[in-house]
Amino acid sequence: MSVKEKISQVVDKWFLYEPLFFNVYCTHKLEPNSDMKCPFRTGKRRIEYNPELLKDSTTEEIAQGLKTEVTRILLKHPYQRVPQNPNRSALTTASDVTINEHCYHDKNLKDAAHYNMESGLSYEEYYKKLYYICPDFDAMDGDGKQHLMPSLKKGEIGEYEAAADAAELWDEDVEMVDSVNQQIQKAQKTNQWGSVRGNFQETITASLKIPMDYRRILSQFRACIISQRRKLTRMKPNRRYGFDAGVTMKKSPQQTTESRAKSEASLDQLYFMGSQFEPKTHLLVAVDVSGSIETEDLKNFFSIINRFFSYGVEAINVITFDWELQQEFELKKAAKNIKITGRGGTNFQCAVDYYENHPEFQGMIIFTDGYAEVPKIKKAKQLLWILTGKMEYDHAIKWIQNLRMSKATWIPSVKKGAITFL
Repeated sequence: MSVKEKISQVVDKWFLYEPLFFNVYCTHKLEPNSDMKCPFRTGKRRIEYNPELLKDSTTEEIAQGLKTEVTRILLKHPYQRVPQNPNRSALTTASDVTINEHCYHDKNLKDAAHYNMESGLSYEEYYKKLYYICPDFDAMDGDGKQHLMPSLKKGEIGEYEAAADAAELWDEDVEMVDSVNQQIQKAQKTNQWGSVRGNFQETITASLKIPMDYRRILSQFRACIISQRRKLTRMKPNRRYGFDAGVTMKKSPQQTTESRAKSEASLDQLYFMGSQFEPKTHLLVAVDVSGSIETEDLKNFFSIINRFFSYGVEAINVITFDWELQQEFELKKAAKNIKITGRGGTNFQCAVDYYENHPEFQGMIIFTDGYAEVPKIKKAKQLLWILTGKMEYDHAIKWIQNLRMSKATWIPSVKKGAITFL
């Protein structure tokens, strides 16, 4: 029996007994890949398998390997919170440890004790610790493999190479995250979890609640922040923009050689010019400055707003509000000191009305604790609510999820109780 046939047997069984695994598996395309160094890997909306490495595996072994990959998808490890310039062997290893510690025991996966780490940590915490243990092959020179850390035992280099290859396709994909979350929510509503029980079910459910991630927030509003206006420059053109290599001119018999040459040079200058996009903010930030917002929360709000400038945003329009609008100003760089007025009651409607009455803003972020009357939203415009903590998020999400084009997240804070995001 071929590897593909064995995988089909596993999936057929999932269709009958494992509805969550089956539905998540169906969000991806199955493809063979004999060039990779690992038996299975996930990413770019594909589940790849290596027929050569799996040819002697039993159906049960293949089922376990496929289950691990689908579990990674359920936890969104290949599609969310992927750091910039990651150590990819550490990514897969941290994912393996997280699955073994929080989901189910698998003899093929290492646990935290194997790396002398404490159990019960989050995926990010494991990654931070493993970053200094697992070799980063992308950062090595041509002879890097010959002078790896001397603490590596014989055979471990190959394991780490396979781990790095397993995370090769991992990258941020908000649409896939939403698609997987829909399958988890479907399992919640219908109570069709299959064999997913206990801690495993709690871990998957917890992955629905996404903590603060600046890149994720910006990605949701990137169409609003970066305009599609392009202007010509004197720089050499970028091939990605698909400029023609030359132009075809209609020659006039009355045109002299000298005048024709000048015309061609003029057109060449136009068609061979480079271009650049003009960043322009269409993002509005509304800050709740009512009396229920603590000074520390306000510091967190403006710290996050200042952080946006690190991600290419050139200007941010800010309004502050309590019962009514208090301030309107534009930030063109990170501000160290901002004087705040207000501190009265809370009324979301004044901020929403301002947003809807200004068509130049296509996205708004509201920083708040969420305690006020639910606003009425008339227009289909993107709105992201950032709550002061998880407790506030749990309270507000009940009504935010019913608002038009609204999403929500919260700011992890030691003061309000740090979260464990697996």
